[in-house]
Amino acid sequence: MVVSMNYPSTPPCPRGLFQFDCSVEDVDLVCFLEYSPEEKGSTDYTALPYEPDYDECMTLNNAYIAGTDVDIAHMILQSMVDHIEVSALEKFKDNTP
Repeated sequence: MVVSMNYPSTPPCPRGLFQFDCSVEDVDLVCFLEYSPEEKGSTDYTALPYEPDYDECMTLNNAYIAGTDVDIAHMILQSMVDHIEVSALEKFKDNTP
């Protein structure tokens, strides 16, 4: 007997997020990430920093198994999350004029 699971399709990418399709450990994923631009921290009149500088980055919000509504972002190893975020940022920069 074969049991078939009927999952709804992957949800559309929410407004304001970046969609990045990738494969991790032979599992096709549809990832939604938030882009944060570079920010320079404020300084005082002598140029001493009040706040730190932040590099531009992507933050993984969701990682759906392709073709399903199963979000596994919370189960992915941090090293894989880092790889997805860096790869997505590179692709984002390539597509930005």
